[in-house]
Amino acid sequence: MSNLPYPPDFQIDYHADLQAQRVERAFAQLDPGDVLATVEAQLAQESDPAKNPLFPLINFLLDRQTAVDGARFYDAWRALVVAAIERCLTEALSQGED
Repeated sequence: MSNLPYPPDFQIDYHADLQAQRVERAFAQLDPGDVLATVEAQLAQESDPAKNPLFPLINFLLDRQTAVDGARFYDAWRALVVAAIERCLTEALSQGED
């Protein structure tokens, strides 16, 4: 039997592996409709219409601004969706749905 040297930080964290698998399963089970409902609920809580990601597009279509920055438009929506996914994932994990 050989005696292989292992680095001092060589430890397998089984709990972290199990948690990662649990998160993966919960993520795979997320329903797009639930994520969309979470985004809509978040938007409904915002009282200032200028903070809604659709505001620049609406202004553009109403001829009140000359252009919409597509990257900023995408980034605003992406941030909302990512936050909603994280919220749904946290809720699923707290309910033990994995």
